[in-house]
Amino acid sequence: MMKIKTTTGFKVRRLAGYTKSLLPVISEKSRHDIAVKWRLLYSDKAEKEVFHCCIVLKNLAIVHREMPMSADFILEQLMESSKTLRNTFADILSAYRNGKGEDAFSILYSRIPIKECRSFANILSKMDQINPAELVAHMTAFEETFASQRMTKGMKRAERKSLLTTMIATASIFAILLNFTIVVVFMDTLNLLGQVF
Repeated sequence: MMKIKTTTGFKVRRLAGYTKSLLPVISEKSRHDIAVKWRLLYSDKAEKEVFHCCIVLKNLAIVHREMPMSADFILEQLMESSKTLRNTFADILSAYRNGKGEDAFSILYSRIPIKECRSFANILSKMDQINPAELVAHMTAFEETFASQRMTKGMKRAERKSLLTTMIATASIFAILLNFTIVVVFMDTLNLLGQVF
């Protein structure tokens, strides 16, 4: 018996289909809020995957510098090389083959609502009009801005962690000093009460 390999997204959708009748009715706003929260958890992993796809696309443009590549071919290559976004690229490819044209690429931004995905989707949508030499320049610029934005996010995250660590250390020192003060005052009070009685 051959086991079929499925992705986590497929398993979640299948489970949701099985349990939809068992779950209480959820309003459309609640569904939207849950979807937004899920996307935020998913976006960091997907952001790394978009950066990886950017590098793959740049390498494809370098390798196929002499001949133009179709958006269909590029989407197939991106789908093969990605893990997290495989289903998204499959849906984009399906929509593109069904004649939706540039609208098919908006699926990427709708699934991962970050600014970098919108830029990457715009580059993908213009794929049939850009020659590979131009694409290398576009992808190099996109890669540099994307890397600098990721570095800025990392620095902000490290700064927040540092601030939190400093606050915890300061609170600990304050607690120790407060404890020392209370012990000294309490000991003086005990000595004073011992002398009185």
